[in-house]
Amino acid sequence: MSSPGLFDAFRSNGAPTYYDSNKTPFMADILESGLIYAFVIVAFSFFIILPGIRGKERIFVLIRVTVTLFIGGVIMLTNFGYEWEVAEAKNVRTKYKAGSAGEITADIAVYMGLRGINVTLKASDGGKPYFNETINYNEHFDWRWEQGRLGFGIFAGRFNQEFRAAQFRGTPLPIIWIAEYFTFDGEGIRWGRHYRQAGWYAHIMMWLALPLWVLTIVLFFILLKYGAYFLMMTGGVMVIANILWATIRNVNELVIPFSAEHKLEFHFGPSFYLNLITGLLCIILGVVIWVLDLRFPELVTNFFGVDPLQDDSFVQGGSIETVENKNGIEMQGVENGHTAPARGSSRPSRQAAAAEDDDDDDDEIYEPPVFEPPPAPKNTKFEKRKSRGLTQRLQKPRRRPPPPVPGNQADDDDPDDLYSNTRQFSGVFDNNIPSSST
Repeated sequence: MSSPGLFDAFRSNGAPTYYDSNKTPFMADILESGLIYAFVIVAFSFFIILPGIRGKERIFVLIRVTVTLFIGGVIMLTNFGYEWEVAEAKNVRTKYKAGSAGEITADIAVYMGLRGINVTLKASDGGKPYFNETINYNEHFDWRWEQGRLGFGIFAGRFNQEFRAAQFRGTPLPIIWIAEYFTFDGEGIRWGRHYRQAGWYAHIMMWLALPLWVLTIVLFFILLKYGAYFLMMTGGVMVIANILWATIRNVNELVIPFSAEHKLEFHFGPSFYLNLITGLLCIILGVVIWVLDLRFPELVTNFFGVDPLQDDSFVQGGSIETVENKNGIEMQGVENGHTAPARGSSRPSRQAAAAEDDDDDDDEIYEPPVFEPPPAPKNTKFEKRKSRGLTQRLQKPRRRPPPPVPGNQADDDDPDDLYSNTRQFSGVFDNNIPSSST
């Protein structure tokens, strides 16, 4: 017997190299795993920068990022997930191959999504006593999206073609038995047709919820009121997807029997309930944010970090509102053309606020005047356009420059104007003085 060589690793008695089994993608859904990984990476990237944010804003950003990414992740996962309806049966005694008398004891499960079904078959005892192989199957059958013609030819639907291909491959009989229920298309057993239609309309609603979610994020940085509206629309569309799936599917419940004791009875799965709960949560959050924006606008703007001047809801219909921006500058509204003290403010008027700001400034010795515009007459253009000029009304009035110091004639354009009376009388006196003749 020769000594071990360079290429004898993992070999015994001269046999070829033994490799472990290569798991198929459907044993761990690659698409769902990729979506989860993508959203986790984005969330982790935001969480890294949280220590650089000061004060309560750190908690606000954490809540906003977590809730926002959770909603987006649910939309994508439920759209591509295969757990809208599930059915499982344990320790089922069934035949293994068509044309063979051998039987196995296996666990069978069916996972149904918007685009097709996954059928799993796994032997309870590992399948070693049967046919000298490991029985662990996971077959996928897709029905998107055309119904196709009757039969199993090249013009048939996608599901029927994949079903025929599985028969030619020698797929185990329990999987073929389950898939056959979705190929029937007559009388009251159109489960394949109705589930395909339900998945078609439900997946359209889920794709509609995705751009609404993106617009919600954008609007929460601009106008909170419209952000709340779009958040409610996002939740409503997600709930509509659940309603479409539950109503379009066949009214006759799908039950696949294997024996009198073991049956596959379908019921709504985790994806269905996760999408439903998230949609209702979006509607509730949208209503809460909308109400808080009307009643407590200062708190909502601080939570979302939005500039209040971007929203005109603070001054509506001549109402008086008070907002303090990040620089601490107080801005007041105007009602019916007259200035009024701000609601919830301890300062009596704008003059007092200006006087307090000028205490530490020695150069500004004059208090800025406040001009009250006359009341506007009714049914005029001024009343129709009273909402314009909001920024000008909220800004502090400009201070007038101090008057020139008396006696400083170097800056005067015509210093003789101060002595105009003197020149007048001097001219009269000059006319009375006779001129001397030579």
